[in-house]
Amino acid sequence: MKKVYIIITFLLVTIYVHAQSVIVITAANFQFTPSAITATCGDTIKWQWISGSHTTTSISVPAGASSWNQPLTSVATTYSMVVTVPGNYSYQCTPHAPNMAGTIIVVCTNSVASVNNGFSSSVYPNPFSSKLFVEFSDADLIFIYNVVGEKIKTITLSKGQTKAELNATDLREGIYFCCILKEGVVIETRKIVKN
Repeated sequence: MKKVYIIITFLLVTIYVHAQSVIVITAANFQFTPSAITATCGDTIKWQWISGSHTTTSISVPAGASSWNQPLTSVATTYSMVVTVPGNYSYQCTPHAPNMAGTIIVVCTNSVASVNNGFSSSVYPNPFSSKLFVEFSDADLIFIYNVVGEKIKTITLSKGQTKAELNATDLREGIYFCCILKEGVVIETRKIVKN
């Protein structure tokens, strides 16, 4: 049992260390590129001005996160922020809204899951070989991590979707972790094994 705790602790620390990256969003031609991203808590989001006169202005942020309203012009060419609160962030260019807008989904894979009494899931077959099925009652994303905390796969789920199929032919044999997320928070983690 002690070995399991050590592996889980190592996994969480490794995920946290790997979370520190910079994601660049450009502002040009009346659009943000990319307009939709997924980030991990601790990542830096950096907006880079290319042309025109724009803003990056938050429309909605998760509870506990800070809103922002910054220019992106030939004088103020960048704006950066570190995301630390999981959830969905919506933003726009105020002069060019609603057509120039974007979203950021922030996940904190090392956070404590919130209690959700109505959540249920199943992951099968386990062990698996070429395909893995995940059924759930309510989720936004599924991440697959290897035992050293590297994110191997991301599955973005549609609203109302209750089942996902993962093609696992490209995965090596071994132990993985399947994380099911809702609004940026891990609500369940399952250990899975590929034969």
